[in-house]
Parts: sequence; C-alpha cells; structure tokens
Amino acid sequence: MKRFLFISDFDGTMTSQDFFLQIMYRYEHDRAFSNSLKSGFELLSDVFSNINLSESDLQKEIEYIPLDPYFARAVNLVRKLGGDFLVLSAGCEYYIERKLKSEGIYDVDIISNHGFYEDGGIKLVKNVNDRFYSEKFGIDKQKVILYFRDKYDIIAYAGDSYVDFDACRICDVRFSKGKLDNILNMFSIDHYSFKNFSDIVNILKDKFM
Repeated sequence: MKRFLFISDFDGTMTSQDFFLQIMYRYEHDRAFSNSLKSGFELLSDVFSNINLSESDLQKEIEYIPLDPYFARAVNLVRKLGGDFLVLSAGCEYYIERKLKSEGIYDVDIISNHGFYEDGGIKLVKNVNDRFYSEKFGIDKQKVILYFRDKYDIIAYAGDSYVDFDACRICDVRFSKGKLDNILNMFSIDHYSFKNFSDIVNILKDKFM
C-alpha cells in the first residue's frame, strides 16, 4: 500500500474561477443560460458546446484560466514526500490537460469527463459504463475515493463546492475553501481552510515532513 494520495478538484479549487463561468462571462452566454433549469453535466455540456471559437482561439481561452500560482509547487512537494497527485473534476479533461501543459505541468493524473473539440466548442461525452459514472455530474467523486481507499494509507482532498462534499468527508485530510468550507463547518467536520495552494504546501510540510 502506498503512503498517500493527494486529490484536488480543478475549477474553483486550483483556479480562482470555474472555466464554464469564464466562458459565460466573456461571451455573454449568461444571457442564454441565466434562466436555465439545467445543472451539472447538462449545463456544462450546453455552455461548452456553444463557445463558438476556432480550436486555436479556444486554446488561447484555456490559457487565460487563472491557475493558482502555487499549484505546481504543491504537486512537486507531494511527489517529494512520496505521494501521488490526482486531479478529480466534474468538468472536462480537454481544458484541464491543456491548461496544465500550458503551464509546463506534465504527468499529473486526471479523472474527469471526456470531451473533444467539435463545431466551435467542446463536446462532452458521458460514459455510462465508466466505474465512476454519475448521471448528474458525469463523474461521481465519492466513487473515486472509495476506489482508492484501500490503495493508500492516507487520502487528502482539496475542494471548493458542494459537489466535493461527499468525496471530501470520507478522506483523511481535508482542505477546503468557498462553499465547501462552509458546509464542513456546518457539519463540524475537521478540515483545513485555505486561500491558495501556498497554504496547502505549508500544511503538508508540517504534517508529512
């Protein structure tokens, strides 16, 4: 059994804004979706498929994603401590992978919804046969934690929203901000609040070094 696994959500956790909100605000898609009753995978699918950019311009838009400047340092520290790092997102691997590569960050495992460029946007693909499938979000994060539960001594998790709660609460070490921080406080679940990955780096040093 390996020592520990650090899992982080992407949108809003590793970044200061969700990518789908970036798209909506920059291209005024909020007008089209502000009254929508859709949520989760369905909402993301609609937003991403209607970006209306060439693939090269979409790549530039992905590069604008505000990634936490301390994220790479956290990945390097986890590896130095003998741990593995996993990005777990109910977004889409298409933009996550490209954003990380644009920052020179490679070889980070990603579990997220599949997608590809098509007709000016990102086509999200549900995989109902995937072991981590969720009808609402495409990815069930709690299923991922349960899958890795007996493969690591310790699982740490960082997240920012209610979508992360079910996964985060069954982990050993919890890092939270935003809505997730409020939820964990409400249920009196032990966790570390953080503003950016510099906070996480300092806590990991204290806990594991």
